[in-house]
Amino acid sequence: MYALLIAILRVLLIPLGLHATTRAGTSDPTSGHRPETHRAALRNTACIRARRMDDLSLDLVEPYDVRVEATWRELEAKAQPSFFLTWGWIENWLASVPSADAPKLAIVSRGGAPAAAFFVGKKLRVRHRVLPSRSLFLNATGVPQLDELCIEHNAVLGEPLALASIMDLLPGDWDELFLPGVAADAFAAPGRDERVRIEKEVSSPYVDLARVRAAPQGYVSLLGSSTRAQLRRARRTLGSIELEVAADLERAYAIYDELVALHQASWVARGQPGAFADRWFDAFHRRLIDKRFAHGEIQLARVSAGGETVGCLYNLVKNGRVLFYQSGLARFDDPHVKPGYVCHAAAIERAAGDGHAIYDFLGGEARYKRQLATEEARLAWLRVQRPRARFAIEDRVRRWAKLVA
Repeated sequence: MYALLIAILRVLLIPLGLHATTRAGTSDPTSGHRPETHRAALRNTACIRARRMDDLSLDLVEPYDVRVEATWRELEAKAQPSFFLTWGWIENWLASVPSADAPKLAIVSRGGAPAAAFFVGKKLRVRHRVLPSRSLFLNATGVPQLDELCIEHNAVLGEPLALASIMDLLPGDWDELFLPGVAADAFAAPGRDERVRIEKEVSSPYVDLARVRAAPQGYVSLLGSSTRAQLRRARRTLGSIELEVAADLERAYAIYDELVALHQASWVARGQPGAFADRWFDAFHRRLIDKRFAHGEIQLARVSAGGETVGCLYNLVKNGRVLFYQSGLARFDDPHVKPGYVCHAAAIERAAGDGHAIYDFLGGEARYKRQLATEEARLAWLRVQRPRARFAIEDRVRRWAKLVA
């Protein structure tokens, strides 16, 4: 069926002069090589220094310009965003991606002063091997391997901007705008010819730690009866449980190494490579730990029972939010031992005791996240399409393909 889709698209797009047979605009994340066609496109974009709309103006700034850090820090101090939009994460991101793939910073000014900012990745994507799209990416590179960092709670930093305003301010040479991991209700459709597609929408469960502190019988009493019973049984089975939160960088790396080993063993056993099989991904996080641990933004925790590891958690901490990013869990023959339940419950109780506001499981439909959470938000991965004949053809071909399937 996919072959049929490609064949039909090729026939329909050739008369429009839109047929493409190469993956133009892609680059190798390990080499930093940027194809010549994409380099030319970026030169054209760089010539547009400012776009204006009413009292707003947008400037595109090179990612390593000195204005980037100053502007981002100024806006961050006012916005108090999630960790993914703090300078600690952004600096590490810009330092880790190949320079050819580092997005420019769009600075939106009102009355000459920075009001908002966001990074704009730009790539020429080719879908189905025949359909080209000049694509922009909000706070992402557009390179799948590099964007596997999975930024969530993504947003424009600073003053909220309507989607229509963003589209009007951006330089005009684009076909699709990708908005990954944004609040599901953050960007309403602009009410124009552009189409907003929901690529994916997921639950983002979290624990309201104020409720934990207010509960006379603690966090466990806030859970559903079945989850409560499973957690209590797992704790009884394991016996005395200890939570260690790394107090220095040496212990942080030790727990991280154990987490990686447990994580990889679990995924390899299921026939999957695991997140840390990607050396770039691992290097990114080692550098992040090195740079941000001293600022209290990295929490590496090890839960043990009887001297044996139950599991390790890697959390990101900022502005009262503890974001669960990754874990490595030990395997037990006894199915009543729930290492994930035990580890998260310990971390949640610690976060409540430390005075934080939210323990955030981040996006995903994993059952345990909802079972352990007290509240839920929604995250969406959106794609804004400008009115293009090739997109209308793509939609029609998809419908035809479904009819003949």
